[in-house]
Amino acid sequence: MVFLTMWGCSPLKRLPEKDRLIAKNEIQWIGVSSEEVIPKGAKSVIRQPANRRFLGMRIPLMIHGVIRQEILQEKAAERMESGKEKPGMRHWIANVLGEPPVLFDAIAKERTERNLEALSRRAGFLDARCLAIVTELNAKEVSIVYRVDAGPLYSIGEIQWDVSNSGINQAELEGERGIRTGDVFDADQLEVERTDLAQFLKSKGYASLDETYISFQADTLSNNRNVVGLTIEVRPAKYDAEGVAVEHRRSRFRDVDWTLDTLSKPIRKEVLEHLISIEPGMRYNETAIEMSYRRLMQLPSIARVEIPGFMEAMEGAEDAFDVSVKLIQRPRYGVSAALDMTRTDARYGPVLTGVFSDRNVSGRGDMLELLVSAGITSSQPFSYTQTSLVPNSATWSLEAHYSTLGIPPIALSRLRASNASRTDFTGLWSRESRPEYARNSIGFKHGFQFIENPLRDSRIYVDLLEFRYTNIELQPEFKQWLDNESNPFIQYRFQDYASILSRMRWASRWKRNEFSFGNINLGLEWTGWGLNALSPVLGLERNESGQYLLGRVPYVQFIRTEGTWSGTQLLDRFQGLSLHGRLRVGAGWAGQNFNVLPFDRSFFTGSANGVRGWPARQLGPGHAGYELEGLNLVKGLGDLLGEVNLELRKKSTRMLEWAFFVDAGNVWLMQESGVENPIANPRFAWSSWGLSSGIGIRLDFDFFLFRLDGGLRVHDPGLVMGQRWIGQHNPKGSVHLGIGHPF
Repeated sequence: MVFLTMWGCSPLKRLPEKDRLIAKNEIQWIGVSSEEVIPKGAKSVIRQPANRRFLGMRIPLMIHGVIRQEILQEKAAERMESGKEKPGMRHWIANVLGEPPVLFDAIAKERTERNLEALSRRAGFLDARCLAIVTELNAKEVSIVYRVDAGPLYSIGEIQWDVSNSGINQAELEGERGIRTGDVFDADQLEVERTDLAQFLKSKGYASLDETYISFQADTLSNNRNVVGLTIEVRPAKYDAEGVAVEHRRSRFRDVDWTLDTLSKPIRKEVLEHLISIEPGMRYNETAIEMSYRRLMQLPSIARVEIPGFMEAMEGAEDAFDVSVKLIQRPRYGVSAALDMTRTDARYGPVLTGVFSDRNVSGRGDMLELLVSAGITSSQPFSYTQTSLVPNSATWSLEAHYSTLGIPPIALSRLRASNASRTDFTGLWSRESRPEYARNSIGFKHGFQFIENPLRDSRIYVDLLEFRYTNIELQPEFKQWLDNESNPFIQYRFQDYASILSRMRWASRWKRNEFSFGNINLGLEWTGWGLNALSPVLGLERNESGQYLLGRVPYVQFIRTEGTWSGTQLLDRFQGLSLHGRLRVGAGWAGQNFNVLPFDRSFFTGSANGVRGWPARQLGPGHAGYELEGLNLVKGLGDLLGEVNLELRKKSTRMLEWAFFVDAGNVWLMQESGVENPIANPRFAWSSWGLSSGIGIRLDFDFFLFRLDGGLRVHDPGLVMGQRWIGQHNPKGSVHLGIGHPF
């Protein structure tokens, strides 16, 4: 009904008689040997791209048609008269959420022809010609086919150097050439080569040399057909009054001055010396200046860094280069607030966080943050299966976080500045009040992090020690439900506990090319194993269940690991089409002292960031059905996780994006839980994978992305055999609201 209403308001019906909508733009390449040599970005030079389509319909154009242009112009005039500069809601609907009609313009068509010719010639098709063919489809629409006769593809022939009078040693450049004989004569690649050569020469001490001194001379009149002779020229620094060439000279850093007058609290000298890569006497290197800038900008107290330089001609073979480093500080103290409108687990609702910051506690590049948060959320109960969207829970937390440069007590001089190592100390108290219980936690964490590989932004995080004490206050009805289950497997998940935990995590980015990239995240945590081995020696007390106690509560004992791989393939960046995937796996093994994972360390799926055909904690474990009576397990919680997500995203306008997705996964139990019904076995089986598919819509407001996803259950392992596949049962699914992309 909505689409029909928008179609009824289509601007096509109100187009002036002479105007024509561009229904389709197509580029045909004639004489091109393969798609691999077609110039990249050809669609981006089309001056009038056709209106975007989704499911074969011009939905953004339909949205635009909801608002009549007469009303839009009238309201715009009223806003101007009243002094309101920003456009109103009608303009936002018509031109941001929607998309104005793209009308045929003969001048724009001719410019596109010239653009395609120029693009083809830059890519090596030096004889390219383009002709546009316009076809009237009906009284309101036309299609345009741009036929590009590419001609032969030119390649690079002999490459020569011309460094005469430049002061550059040709032998020094030979091994740094990125282009080779036989490569395609690509102007964009030559620009990259020019930038790389200039950067290389700057790193060798030539401070005055940049891209403007490097040029390429192409000879297209050689005897070899379709081959271009190339000369790489490095010009002199300048010519004197008599026309004599002045050579480029190397430089060395001489003085490094600091301007710290704007700092209300000084940064320690050893910190500055650790972060800056410039030393007096070392040969000029622009990369060292850039690295110093980035490291100084990572200090919490620094708002801006300026590193101007001055070169002075000196007697002898090399000049002097003086550097002045100016640090502009942020206000030392700060207060901020943030509103989180989504949760990554089974809770939904607003959580307000207030933060007080001291950005320069002791001059060590350190920072202290005090955080207070509170929220009202909707939680999925454990003891029954209906989804709850009514706010029924509350959360409070107090956190103190201190972060400092380096890894104390190791001296900064013994650490590599490129690792950007930092140490963290965190103290936390939190209380969460749910319909069935209230959970109180207090904890302390100490760890550090550092960059393992700057090229891949690969980081390692180590939590040396995390102590946590958790107290769970059960509501009478929920306590009775647990008692009725009479299953330690369930009861242990809601038992008070203490933990002394260690954790390691490795996160890295991967990139195959500019169209294919993603992230990898691997983590491992363990607790209680060493303490369990020492408990008899230490003489720790035991409770009635035989669990050793730490501070009058049993300590947890488990090993838990989790890994995520995500990737993006840009299919057509100019049409906003991309493919995204994620693989997520996890496993946890409980020890003797606490033979199940605590519920807050158990795995679950479903929800806006999991298998989206199910609400949070409604899928699994394994074949577990929806009737909990007699199953002796907690619905949706498991010790083993497997999840695969695929999503095809299509950007319709700058603000509007659509997505098709397919999700598969489940959670399982690693050990028997006393389940008597073999059909509802919660342990791993390939037939227990849940499968859902659906469609989503995203609105990008720049400062956040609002997401609405609807998933339909294609294969439901919680149903009996013969009713699990779609079509064998009444369709079921779930709708999720979220902020940001799911992965």
